[in-house]
Amino acid sequence: MSKHSLKAIIFSGLFLIPFIPFLVSSSFFFPFITTKAFAFRVIVEIVFGAWLILALLDKEYRPRKSPILFALLSFLVVIGIANLFGEAPVKSFWSNYERMEGYVALLHLGALFLVMGSVFRSIDWKRWWNTSLVASFLLVIYCSFQLAGVLTINQGGVRVDGTLGNASYLAVYLLFHIFVALIFFFRSGKNSGLKWLYGLLALLQLFILYHTATRGAILGLIGGLIIIAVLNLGSKADAKFRKVSVVGLIALVVLIGSFLLVKNSSFVRNSPVLERFASISTEELKSGGRSFVWPMALKGIKEKPLLGWGQDNFNYIFNKYYDPNMFRLEPWFDRAHNIFLDWAVAGGLLGLASYLSLYAVLLYIIWRKDQILSWTEKSMLTGLIAAYFFHNIFVFDNLVSYILFFALLAQIHSESKEQGSGLENSKRSDLEKPSIAIALPITAVLTVLVIYFVNISSLRTNLNLLKALVASQGVGGGTGESITLFEKAHGGARLGRPEVVEQIEARAPTILASNLPIETRNEFFRFASRAIVAQAETLPTDARYQLIAGTFYLTTGSLDEALKYLERAQELSPGKQAIRLERGIALIEKGEKQQALQVFKEAFLLAPENAEAGIFYLIGAIYAGDRKTEQELLFILSKDQISLDQRVLSAYVQNKRTAEAINMLYYIGQANPNYKAQADEYIRQLQKY
Repeated sequence: MSKHSLKAIIFSGLFLIPFIPFLVSSSFFFPFITTKAFAFRVIVEIVFGAWLILALLDKEYRPRKSPILFALLSFLVVIGIANLFGEAPVKSFWSNYERMEGYVALLHLGALFLVMGSVFRSIDWKRWWNTSLVASFLLVIYCSFQLAGVLTINQGGVRVDGTLGNASYLAVYLLFHIFVALIFFFRSGKNSGLKWLYGLLALLQLFILYHTATRGAILGLIGGLIIIAVLNLGSKADAKFRKVSVVGLIALVVLIGSFLLVKNSSFVRNSPVLERFASISTEELKSGGRSFVWPMALKGIKEKPLLGWGQDNFNYIFNKYYDPNMFRLEPWFDRAHNIFLDWAVAGGLLGLASYLSLYAVLLYIIWRKDQILSWTEKSMLTGLIAAYFFHNIFVFDNLVSYILFFALLAQIHSESKEQGSGLENSKRSDLEKPSIAIALPITAVLTVLVIYFVNISSLRTNLNLLKALVASQGVGGGTGESITLFEKAHGGARLGRPEVVEQIEARAPTILASNLPIETRNEFFRFASRAIVAQAETLPTDARYQLIAGTFYLTTGSLDEALKYLERAQELSPGKQAIRLERGIALIEKGEKQQALQVFKEAFLLAPENAEAGIFYLIGAIYAGDRKTEQELLFILSKDQISLDQRVLSAYVQNKRTAEAINMLYYIGQANPNYKAQADEYIRQLQKY
């Protein structure tokens, strides 16, 4: 294969990457994440294989030395070691479908950096970033249709998310491209038509960024612009740009001041976007998810300060240090929602230091004296880095933002003044023909094997899982096909297996209660039991999978097995009320009513504001015959909520408390006219007894 052909493969792949954000296929489980990630990985693997051969053929395309290269290699090595000695090494390597990160993603990003940094020259970078700007313009058009109501906002609400499925992911994508457009605006000639196209594109991106209502990205943009303006107030800056900077600073101060003056006005409060900024307060920070998970992350870092817990293992910290007052928030956090805390959790202080070194060496190379960039370009790149840094204080990265960040690292690396390569001692620029004849097929075979084991097998598992979920929603709630597909999905690739197990447990009650033949259902029960137990034993310190196993056995009537796993889950996450509630239900089912009441009481006292825990405590008191506790709870809890809760009604009926059940049914009929006839009929049936 000729150098020309190899370069054609490499460049074709690299110039497809800017269009990855548009890839979404409903055929995949977690379509907004997995579609993009699998496509990215396959492209990088093909490009990397072609580059290896090209680098063997010609040392011009071998990696160049630079502080960025060494910093990135150090980061990859530290995180690799942290994963190896972390809480769950296999999980850290593969991640899951919801995130598609893990060490495998870092290796692909590192490969992308090596290829781009080795083959791209200045003209190629200009073309690549312009291609990415074209892609961003297409995404702006798509988002405009979302705002107009022509296309659906995928995550619901009013915050546009484009084809990324998440407003925060879209925001950081736009944040990068606004600065890139501004840099090209500055570089374009004074009377160039392109100059105004870049300016217009930046304004359009700013408009869409505003409608993502992502506070971290918007505040990061403002902060980045302020840094650019301040840096250009000095004598080294271009005189015209210095004037623009003064005007810009004044405009930003006026804008911020004006907003603070009117933030309580009806105009601001009636705007979904502005209201999110106006609502920023100490109280909001105290009640938000980050106020809980950030302290948890710090506890986890303190527990394992050197190399941390490994990638994708924040959930272990979350389970261990769970705060019961989080009951209003999502039940399972897998990130600290702060990229710096996330890397400190994943790789300890060494991991965080190696990650921060990427920013440090990036700024060092941008600002050192022998850099060919103008002062204004340096300030703009610094503003971009600062904006991205600030945004990441409040979120975590995703594939698209990682691609843009690693591309920036690769560009500054490739355009740095360091000379030579890691293989610069080679006396020949070309290998001899016999060596090429051996290297070419070996590289091709390895590339195909990597594509298969990293992607194809995982893709097949992903597709089978989604097909199984669709089939399980068929007539009767279960089909033989859904069982077969679940078995195929579970027996496939390691990536996604935990999510397969979760879906098996979630669908098991429906399938087991379906009209399938009893032999088929028994076989499914045996398969589901093996799969769920295997996952619980593979991750024995993960409370989530102990809870899943306990819940599965609870719903299928295997109470001793259920209690074994639920007790283990409670040990691993003592603050999580939901686990105690499941354990209390199992104890009631087993007939140990007094012990169940004690468990419900413990759950309730962890966070008395949690009405759900209060309801179960009341149910426990009814089953245990503790009238005193029952009356106390009836006084504390909301009458409407208690009177309309079918579980409380069932508890009264099961314990032959007919009068109380009739009173509840009467209340339900009065509160819900649509159910009055049904409630009256039930009352008549109860009165017969």
